[in-house]
Order: sequence, then structure tokens, then C-alpha cells
Amino acid sequence: MGVLAKAPCRLGRQFHSWPLFFVLALALSIVNCAELSRLEFRSSRGIEALIVFSVRCALPLFVIAFVASSLQVIWPSKQTRWLLGNRRYFGLAFAFGMGWHLSFVTYSVYLFGIKLNMLVLAADAIGAAFLLALTATSFKSISRHMLRRHWLQLHKTGVYAIWLLTVYIYQASARADRDLLHILILAILFAAWVVRLGAWTKVRFLR
Repeated sequence: MGVLAKAPCRLGRQFHSWPLFFVLALALSIVNCAELSRLEFRSSRGIEALIVFSVRCALPLFVIAFVASSLQVIWPSKQTRWLLGNRRYFGLAFAFGMGWHLSFVTYSVYLFGIKLNMLVLAADAIGAAFLLALTATSFKSISRHMLRRHWLQLHKTGVYAIWLLTVYIYQASARADRDLLHILILAILFAAWVVRLGAWTKVRFLR
């Protein structure tokens, strides 16, 4: 039993920081390439499927980064402390996954023109701008030139902007198509917000 209990701890120590990022980035690349080989990406229908698929693959990493600090507040433990300590790398891996997504969007526009929903494209552009800002300021060489409160404001605004844009896109799909997967993703996004709200309420109550 002692050996089994120590195994997750050793695994957690091994997969953290940049090794964790590279494992996640490799996994995202493998699944996107596998889907790329399966679909006919020279057709507009095939590339649209790739665009949707790439977001679904990256989204769990955003949710983890979104709730990591809140989970540590509500349920402090070794596991939530590990999540919080690696939040930056989950966020960077999410940015990497969205790089796949944006490359598929760019390829689609180049090959077929603007045939995607304009609101979705606008949401992608806004989300990409925030994601670029969050990614750049995740590195100390850039963040050290910012005041701490400005950094916090940017990251709080950025993650909520990405969350809101994602909710907007999936609620539109859920309402239009009644797709159970989209409804489930929407429920997970709202659950993540509830976790953050719970953490904020706990901190306010303790104060």
C-alpha cells in the first residue's frame, strides 16, 4: 500500500513544469495529426470538422487552468496544490492547442475564403488577441516589466474573456443543433465558473 501511495507522488514530481507542457503539447499534436489524416481536409466540410475538433481537444486544459487556484482554495490538498503549481503550463498547453485551431482556421480562409460564421470568426480573433497577451505575459522576461496589479488584471480579464467567448459559441451550437456534446461542454464551463464563484465566496466569508 505504501508503494502504491507513493507512486502518484513520484508521477506528480516527474510531470510538472516544462516536462508537463511538452507531454501535453505532444498529446495534442498526436490527436490533431491523427484526425488530420482521417478527415478530408481539402474540403470545406472536412476542415470545419478539424476546426471544431481542435478546440474540443484544447478546451479541457483551459478549464483546468481556469479553476486551479479556486480548487486549491475550496479543497486544499496535494493534488490541487500540484494543479495550481502547474497552472501556467496547462495554460501554455491550451495556447499550443489553440495554435492548431487557428492554423486550421487560417488554412480554411486561405483555401475557401470566408465561409465560416462571421460571429465565430470575430470571437476567434478576440480570443486569439487575449490568448496572445496571456501567453506572452506568462514569461518572466515580459511580465517583470509590468506592475503586479496590471498583470493580475490582464490575466483575470483575459481568462474571463476566453471563457465568455467559449460559452457564447457553445450555447449557440447547443441551441441550434441540440448537440448533447455541446450541451455537456457548456455545463462543464458553467460548473467551472461555479467553482470560481465558490472560491471567491469562501475568501470573502473568511475575511
